[in-house]
Amino acid sequence: MAEGDTLVRIARKLRPALLDRKIVAASAPNPRSSLRIHTRRLEGRRVESIETLGKHLMVHLDDGLVIHSHLGMNGSWRVDDGRGFGKPDRNAWLLLEVAPTPGPDQGQSWGSASRPATGRRIKVGQFGGTTLRLVRSVELARDTRLARLGPDILAPEFDEETAIRAIRNCSGQIGVALLDQTLVCGIGNIFKSEACFEAHIDPWRPASSLDDSEARKLLGIARKQMHSAVETSRRPGRIYKKTGRPCFHCRQARVRSRAQGDDGRTTYWCPACQK
Repeated sequence: MAEGDTLVRIARKLRPALLDRKIVAASAPNPRSSLRIHTRRLEGRRVESIETLGKHLMVHLDDGLVIHSHLGMNGSWRVDDGRGFGKPDRNAWLLLEVAPTPGPDQGQSWGSASRPATGRRIKVGQFGGTTLRLVRSVELARDTRLARLGPDILAPEFDEETAIRAIRNCSGQIGVALLDQTLVCGIGNIFKSEACFEAHIDPWRPASSLDDSEARKLLGIARKQMHSAVETSRRPGRIYKKTGRPCFHCRQARVRSRAQGDDGRTTYWCPACQK
């Protein structure tokens, strides 16, 4: 599943392509798309802002409409830089074409905050995911699913104290608590395992057994790892999917893995280092 760092990187890629541009054409080629009957409402609208909240991405338009997406395990947003999307347009759940930006700048790489080249329409595609809908901003503000989300681990104003209390008050195991988006949002299965490993904390312990300093250390490591992944596009790989290999830290015990929680997400840990 796309974790919070992926969504922040996607938002950074979409902003230079979409911000302050008018949508001149919109379509939903994939018959499974939930937006097939709504695409005409997008045409003529200007993109005002793009924000993330945990694993959710919102594209705000100038008439109060919002494109809300959750990518699930395999969804993606892609920008056509002139070489296509890397997959057929017909598979897209949403295709947007935006007007070129007026002005002399010829744009730079998609990895920067610069505008893409002027003089041609820019195409953006959304493929797959668990949620793709068009709602009004007032409805989004009342959305119970979003309202229940905990503090965003990657937000500049991350409310660490609220997240610490929520994690410590959880009745489940630490590994389960970190994936509970109502306690703290944005952390997924990779960073759950990697943060616990780096903090030398057993993910199978009850979350209520964490003291304040342990919870602060664990969340601080997860936040640092995820910010690093945003900037470098590289995630830590010291324990995730390393089942049976020698532990990176102790080099003696071998990494173990087992399904955890009601969703059965696989947790990786070192039985020697994480006691």
